[in-house]
Amino acid sequence: MTASQLNFTSTPYRQFPLRLPADIADQLDSIAARTRINKTTISRIALQKFIAELERSGADVTLEKVCEI
Repeated sequence: MTASQLNFTSTPYRQFPLRLPADIADQLDSIAARTRINKTTISRIALQKFIAELERSGADVTLEKVCEI
């Protein structure tokens, strides 16, 4: 996925709490500081890439079936 494929929108965003283990939060802090990209943007890009990969691989269908049980 390239930057041009990411879903950036001008519509209002929804907020939800995201609780991270301390080590992941520390990594996010470090990357945000090094790249000067805010943590919200980094998190949004990571989630978009993760969701796209799930859909591309078909894993989302498998996970839906597992969650039905």
